[in-house]
Amino acid sequence: MNAKFDAPCRFYIQGNCREGDQCKYSHDTSNIEKVDLVRDERGKLNLKNDYQSQNRKNVRGRGRGQLDRYQDEEQIKDYNKIEKSERVEYKQRQQQQKNSYEQKNVQKFRKQLEGNENRQIKQKQDRNLDQQENQIDQFVNRERNNVNSERWQKHQNIDNEDDYKQFRQNTNVRGRGRGRGDRQNTFTRRHEIQDEEKEQYRVNQSEKQIETVSIIKKVKKNEIQVKKRYQVLNLEQKKNIDNLIQIAGYNYQFLGILKSDSIDFYQILFKRSGIEIIDEEKKVTISHLDKQFISGFIQEHQNNVYTLVIQFQKEEESLKNLLIFHNVFQQQFPQIISDISMKEIVYTNFEDGLLYTFCKDGLIRIFQQNVIGQFKYIQHYNVEQCMESVIKVGSNYLIGMKSGQLYLFDGIIITEIPFKFTQKCTQMIIDFNRVILKMDDDDQTSIYILSEKLEIIGPIYNGEKVICLELIKSYENDKLFILGLSDSVEIYTEIDNKLYSIKVILNLKLMQMKKIEITNENMVTQKFIAGEYNGELKIFSVVPEQ
Repeated sequence: MNAKFDAPCRFYIQGNCREGDQCKYSHDTSNIEKVDLVRDERGKLNLKNDYQSQNRKNVRGRGRGQLDRYQDEEQIKDYNKIEKSERVEYKQRQQQQKNSYEQKNVQKFRKQLEGNENRQIKQKQDRNLDQQENQIDQFVNRERNNVNSERWQKHQNIDNEDDYKQFRQNTNVRGRGRGRGDRQNTFTRRHEIQDEEKEQYRVNQSEKQIETVSIIKKVKKNEIQVKKRYQVLNLEQKKNIDNLIQIAGYNYQFLGILKSDSIDFYQILFKRSGIEIIDEEKKVTISHLDKQFISGFIQEHQNNVYTLVIQFQKEEESLKNLLIFHNVFQQQFPQIISDISMKEIVYTNFEDGLLYTFCKDGLIRIFQQNVIGQFKYIQHYNVEQCMESVIKVGSNYLIGMKSGQLYLFDGIIITEIPFKFTQKCTQMIIDFNRVILKMDDDDQTSIYILSEKLEIIGPIYNGEKVICLELIKSYENDKLFILGLSDSVEIYTEIDNKLYSIKVILNLKLMQMKKIEITNENMVTQKFIAGEYNGELKIFSVVPEQ
């Protein structure tokens, strides 16, 4: 009973109290006798102890229906009070739940931050461990390669004993742990592996996103550079040269132009305004009218010594011969090696008194120079394939075959590079610690990069057949290529191992190109591109960046 007053509830007595246990009047029937019935002066009954009647003295109207309505209103007010208190309690519970949820989120976020920091620390530790392991492996490999090292044998025996002990321990553990505990460990390990794989996947995804953003930034940056480089070449001079065969090369401020029966050396000076690049008055000619020149090779040595080797054949013969000036600017009479090959000689190199000749028939023929300057054949190597191009890279020779295969020759051993192209290698260009490879078939050209670790990168270009190729600008992170196509010359920039065209010069044809670089006493460098088509020599200056 929740009664607030001792007065009995008259509605309970009549059997129609709607409040029930929540009624503020007493439902105890033993109090009914305490009600005093006193008549007033007019003879009407007066209920002195009936507090319910006393509380309704101010109610207007007469009759029992009005009293019932009054009590109903009182009950409604009590209901509203109860509902209001319940709503307040409900809101308080909601606020408590909200505060608890927010606290849990804050704690979860802090745990995630701590987990990320721990994961980054763990990744850094793993990388450090990998580096340490790599250093240990390198040290072990060096020790193992040393055949006479007793220390390697001692370490090897200790490692074998440790491996055997570990094997015995693992075997015993597996033999004793085939019960429920072993299965539980396996199950736990499986979950750890799954968690590691998920974590690795998230790390890879984040790295890919970072790499994508980096590439986009690089491309946008290079787009700005491309706009600045639109003006790359300026035509400085044109000259018609009869019977021009080859731009043999540029060395010692001289540009060598090979013709059918002679070679002309044009002295190239540092250009100032009003000065021509090539001048007929500053020309040196070496001629042999009884010989038909095919190709020329200019090689630089120490102390400003330059070797000139000219491949020629006689008019009535097909055998290839060599005309050799081991110091072209001091030597008046050359040495001759006759009847070397039935096919063309692709490349020659003269070093330490030995002349290496690489021929299209697949033979590497070596000649030795004697005291009086004559050359004698001493040895040969056979690649057993048709050679297309050769270049000297460091102390090795890089050989490109017609079959699409690449070989390295160190002077004694021929090594095959494990990569097979579908096109033949027709041109090679050295670019710092890498080699640019031009691969051709009948219709298309692909350009690849051979790295210092003998890895093939690319193709960085794959499209219309390129007749000739040259590097205009070659720095660590800044490279410009010039490509001679069938009806145009195009300038490309290299971005992330891809070539992007920045300028097309139409109605310009070049069959061969050579780069010229001149440096004055103040270490200022001028760059030129010498190109030839149908006997016409054109020289372009490379416009410096503003």
